[in-house]
Amino acid sequence: MGIKDYLYSEFDSEIVDEFLMLYDVIEDNLDLLLEGLYTNPEAVNDLFRMFHNLKSATAYLKLKRISNYAHLIEDILDKVRGKEKIPKDVIDWLFDATAQIHKWYEDIENNRELSKLDMSILKKLPKV
Repeated sequence: MGIKDYLYSEFDSEIVDEFLMLYDVIEDNLDLLLEGLYTNPEAVNDLFRMFHNLKSATAYLKLKRISNYAHLIEDILDKVRGKEKIPKDVIDWLFDATAQIHKWYEDIENNRELSKLDMSILKKLPKV
């Protein structure tokens, strides 16, 4: 059973549709917001909210793999909020980390099971 099939069988279709729209918005804006971190450290607040919303929505839908991962990214973003400049190693890690978010988006769009987490991303976690 693919992930969309699972979601629609377990939850109200309106809730699933809202989640899919949220993930579409995240997919459309994520890389642009990340690129903004190089010149605009305030972009971290938008990214923080994005990952907070993703964490909350996926927790509700019992998608623990995505929820836990979004929580990790949210924690990293929280640690660099308010800094005048976001360290380059943090931005580089965020780009690597969000590749997994993109992969899961593809899994959902194509109604596949969620891919396993690429553990190499966790091994590169920045020290903040």
